[in-house]
Amino acid sequence: MVLNLTVIKPGFQDLVQDLGRDGYTHLGISPTGAADKASMKIANLLLGNNVNDPVIEITLFGGSYSFDCKTTVCFAGSHFPASIKGKEIPFLKPVTVKQGDILTISGSTSGARCYLAIQNGFNVAKLLESSSTHLMSKSGGYRGRNLELNDKIPFNKPEKRQFPLDLKFAINYDRSVIRATPGLQYNLFDKPYQKLFFGKEFTVSHQSNRMGIRINGPKLQKNTIQDIITEGLPLGAVQVTGSGDSIITFVDHQTTGGYPKIANVIAADMHKVGQLRPGDSFTFEHITMDKAESLYQEHKAIFKQ
Repeated sequence: MVLNLTVIKPGFQDLVQDLGRDGYTHLGISPTGAADKASMKIANLLLGNNVNDPVIEITLFGGSYSFDCKTTVCFAGSHFPASIKGKEIPFLKPVTVKQGDILTISGSTSGARCYLAIQNGFNVAKLLESSSTHLMSKSGGYRGRNLELNDKIPFNKPEKRQFPLDLKFAINYDRSVIRATPGLQYNLFDKPYQKLFFGKEFTVSHQSNRMGIRINGPKLQKNTIQDIITEGLPLGAVQVTGSGDSIITFVDHQTTGGYPKIANVIAADMHKVGQLRPGDSFTFEHITMDKAESLYQEHKAIFKQ
């Protein structure tokens, strides 16, 4: 018997995601995956799932969803008020839903995204070892697209289980400061702009998406930007375009690019980028590669409980 979550009313952008398909960028394939992988892991771990079990990523505001059988779900990420039969349900705690229950999720009161995990995970086909959705290529996830009205997302059969109620995750979600190391072309930028970049405030543009977070802030004059030969493009790279604008490469990013990169957001802060909303303001904090590596190891250790 196939068990499904049914979309009664879709949210702004509901996507099936996991941790992504790493290891294929040399073939021109985007890594994709959850925008805030830390929150996705937390939602799964609180249910006793594998950290990479597929979840539903909900962006800005959610919808309504029903369930074919009794099971357990958990939310993590930014706070989106959610309720069943008019009763609000908690975040960061396993919640039992019954057959026929309708879960309603409202708009975010903080960051951009939350994650709906279900006991034993959603059961969608894998493409290149991942169940993540890549919107540009219309591949992966559930039919390669946002969830729509009456979609039925299969999930695995629940089982009797004791949930790990003592887990605590010390994750910093403060989006006002995002730490970054100097990028590959940092020295192509003059000293005054380097100082501006790591001191002045940037604001997230409404033109942002899963490919790139466009940010408005200090601009370079066109004639001061040097062209580079197209090269590999890592997640979190901050490119400066020919017009002087900046873009943070995000989870669905293209794999090569020809804009100079002034900085790279550290891995330990990419979950913060995943929670940035249009209109959010922040500053970049300059840190060394050694410090970035240390912070990454600390970040990984949080999930080994």
